[in-house]
Amino acid sequence: MKFKSLQVLLAFMALTFFSCEEDAVNNDDCNLESRICTEEFRLILLEITTPQGEPVVLDDFYTFLDSRKKFEFDLDDFQLGSGTYPVITDAELEELNREGTTFIFVGEKDGKNLVEHQMVIGHDCCHVQLIEGDNKIVIEE
Repeated sequence: MKFKSLQVLLAFMALTFFSCEEDAVNNDDCNLESRICTEEFRLILLEITTPQGEPVVLDDFYTFLDSRKKFEFDLDDFQLGSGTYPVITDAELEELNREGTTFIFVGEKDGKNLVEHQMVIGHDCCHVQLIEGDNKIVIEE
């Protein structure tokens, strides 16, 4: 009887140990202190053109995170060409769910919203990644 109880106890302890170990590995997937990433700085860009292929120059643009938080970027920081705009960068990585977070890019021209484009952006623990949505759109001005 004692032998069977000991076997059950050992089996339970082994199962508990392996379960905890698996959880620890999953929890550490994006541990900021232990991750090893490249030093490159990535961003998700949106290219906006007219049907004729001309770049659309916006007066202002920003990105909303699920309509709760607003991110604004200065084009001078990125040295981008006309018609290409940052949506989100690695600097905002902690704001994202790994599996994806919905963002709305808003572009204004002449005091009105010209663009409202939805994208789902996630990350690989190191860099932002476009999961869903187009990174090039064509609009009528």
